[in-house]
Amino acid sequence: MNFIENNLGRIFSEAFHSGDPIKSEDINQNGLFPVFGGNGLRGYTDRYNQDGEYVIIGRQGAYCGNARYYKGKAFLTEHAIVAKPSSDYDVVYLSCLLSAINLSKFQGQSAQPGLSVKTLSNIEVRHHDCSTQKKIGSLLYNIDCKIALNRAINQNLAA
Repeated sequence: MNFIENNLGRIFSEAFHSGDPIKSEDINQNGLFPVFGGNGLRGYTDRYNQDGEYVIIGRQGAYCGNARYYKGKAFLTEHAIVAKPSSDYDVVYLSCLLSAINLSKFQGQSAQPGLSVKTLSNIEVRHHDCSTQKKIGSLLYNIDCKIALNRAINQNLAA
C-alpha cells in the first residue's frame, strides 16, 4: 500500500490556529455551544467561533497534544487548536492519525506543557490517499457511534 508524505501545515490548509480567549464567567452548564480548551470540554456558552468538521488539538495543559474529531458549532479557547483540512482529506481519519502520532512529544520544554501551531505545521506525516482515508474514517466513525450508543444503554440500565 502506498503512503503519501506531507506536513501538517499543508494538510490543515483551511484552518490551523489557536482558538480565542473567553472569560470564565461566560462559561456555564446551560449555554448553547460546548467550550473546548486544552484539556477538553470546559462547559457551554451562547456563542461559537468554529463550525463544521475539524480536529481539536490540546495546545496547553495536562492533555497537551490530544486530538479529537468534532462536528458542529463550538467555542475553542486559546488553549486549543482548530485544525481543518482541505477537502482532499478525511477529518475522522486525520483525528485518529494525530492521536496515534502522540503529538505531546513535540511540546515545548517549560513549566506548562505547550504546543505551537508553528511546530505542528512542520511535522511530516505519512497518510493514505483520500479514498482510503474516507473508508477508514467511516469505519472508525461507525465504531465510535456504536461505543457511544452502548455507553448510553449502560447508563440507562444502571439508572
